[in-house]
Amino acid sequence: MHPGPESRRFAVHDHRPGAAPGGARLEPMALEVRPTGGGAAAAHEGALGHDSLLRVERHACLAVVSDDASADRFLDRLLDDDGPGGSFAATVAVHGRDTRTDPEAVRRLVGVVPSGMPLPEGAVHDVLVGTALRHGLPPETAAERATDLTDALDLRSVERTPVAALTPGQRSRTAVGCALLHVPKLLLLCRPLDDVDEVSEKILHRVLGRYAASTGTVVFSSSSPEVARRMTDRLFMFCEGQVRCGCLPTAR
Repeated sequence: MHPGPESRRFAVHDHRPGAAPGGARLEPMALEVRPTGGGAAAAHEGALGHDSLLRVERHACLAVVSDDASADRFLDRLLDDDGPGGSFAATVAVHGRDTRTDPEAVRRLVGVVPSGMPLPEGAVHDVLVGTALRHGLPPETAAERATDLTDALDLRSVERTPVAALTPGQRSRTAVGCALLHVPKLLLLCRPLDDVDEVSEKILHRVLGRYAASTGTVVFSSSSPEVARRMTDRLFMFCEGQVRCGCLPTAR
């Protein structure tokens, strides 16, 4: 069935305060991007609904897809002071916290894999522990979280391997592990599933699926609609820096 305007909205229900039956106040969206002016975003408000460029409810999994670097730039800039940038101006809220007025609270809520997937130098285990310590976890907790994620992401065989020697799939699993260490409520991941081996893809599907079901929300970029659809059927499309379309056949 061809999706109509309603099916292209990213929020299945209206989660705005006061929109629930009986006036009950519902929880804020996990991620909401609202245009602050005219420009390219305004042309897509009717399709996406609620005067928002993007609304993602809690425990959702959404792919941002482009065949250039637009999707990565969009995710990288979500937490910037200037917002997503590009061809539209927008404000961004994470679980109701504005990224401009409450940046420290937002950063505690978000785990990030930036574009290019940069990682500190060192062995996998040391990188995980060091990242956890930089997030403010106590040393014992940092070591426990690193061990748990090493097992969950099947990195035990390479935990003493320098990250520079990892395969693309192992590097992606390590980067996702770093993003998960402080137990965030939202993951913003640049291309975690692109160019990885089949085993790594299955492991990442399992870990991210469990995370979305139990803990938080996943928003990831990809250059391939096929790769993205193997993880989720919720796609947000970019083309040459412009928002083109979104589809929501089924919420996952």
